[in-house]
Amino acid sequence: MPRIVADLVDVYVFRRLPQRPAHEVQFLLLRRREDAPLGGTWHAVHGRILPNERALDAAARELLEQTGLVAQKLYSADYIAQFYDHASDAIVLAPAFAALVEPRAAVRLSQAHDDYAWCDLDEAVARLLWTSQRWAVRHIHAVIACGGEEAEYYALT
Repeated sequence: MPRIVADLVDVYVFRRLPQRPAHEVQFLLLRRREDAPLGGTWHAVHGRILPNERALDAAARELLEQTGLVAQKLYSADYIAQFYDHASDAIVLAPAFAALVEPRAAVRLSQAHDDYAWCDLDEAVARLLWTSQRWAVRHIHAVIACGGEEAEYYALT
């Protein structure tokens, strides 16, 4: 029988561009190194929750470790990614977060990645590998990234 594991977080990083039309939002995508599992594919920040670490703290830590960025504000994306990991025979649950960063913040990639791209919604959806990732960026764009009163209900920091 597969076990249920909840030791991962997903962080969808976005920025709002100044001096652009209202609601101009870009998502940060990271490309995994060619020699890594799923090498050459594009993803959001994805990482492990350490023992005794809160998921929110893991999201902030993984954001910093993988991109060098610190969130201006972290949000619950109101979504739990779920997938089956055949290698460990586990059903994996990963809470998703949205991280607003400064528009001009400099990205510093970890060694797990070899490239990054700031993408509008359509380009992010086109590049992301998994259906759950595409759904997450659409949801974050519609409910959180464009701002407004509703977004504040999801704010965690």
